[in-house]
Amino acid sequence: MNLIKGFVVFTILILTFFLIMVFKKNDNIIHKDLIIEVDSSFLDKSSVRDFLSKETLLDSSKINYNNLESKFLSNSHVKDVTIYKDLLGNLNIGIEQYQPIARIVSGKLEGNYINKEGHIFPTSQKFSKRVILLRLNDKSIDEKSILSSDFGKNLVDMIKYINDSEFFSKIISELEINQNKNIIIHPQFSKQKIIFGYPDNLEEKFEKVNIFYKKIIPAKGWNTYRTVNVKFKNQIVCDKS
Repeated sequence: MNLIKGFVVFTILILTFFLIMVFKKNDNIIHKDLIIEVDSSFLDKSSVRDFLSKETLLDSSKINYNNLESKFLSNSHVKDVTIYKDLLGNLNIGIEQYQPIARIVSGKLEGNYINKEGHIFPTSQKFSKRVILLRLNDKSIDEKSILSSDFGKNLVDMIKYINDSEFFSKIISELEINQNKNIIIHPQFSKQKIIFGYPDNLEEKFEKVNIFYKKIIPAKGWNTYRTVNVKFKNQIVCDKS
């Protein structure tokens, strides 16, 4: 009986020693695995791996987490990053990317996207997202004015309003901002321009756009009018010329 107890104790000691050595190895030397959480947009898992050196992938003692985070954040498409090693020795990397709500195709900021906070960031050859096109023909509009001016904030609110609407997100393909910061909507399927004016009173103005598409067009036809003006209070002005 004592022999059996001694054998059990010996076995437990051996297993304990083995587990200690395994965890020590995981803690100091080898990553058991690399776990990457990232949506497949501007950066994918392959791109994240390319950021890492071979030494980083093999030897956990060579990881400088602050430097690695800074390296990822230097990418203009990365909004936030989380890097840590779990109890099993896995290196976990979570990447949050900027999500575009519109693409700027003319003006000072041409070749950039804009996100819902008004942040401007460049387009990419690796990934393109179908979003509203912006023609910023007012030369005074720059990154600072988008972020801090009332017009910039209202413009972003207007884009979000369109994107959040199942109907308008399908109808509207492009917004043109002229020299007076008046907005002209270019529809996806019809030829007329919709003169929206300043990006304010969104509920009222878009309700008039809704009336035009759901009541006036069925009665008059898709291409009867060349322009539709909804910028004036309580009016829908349709012009054939």
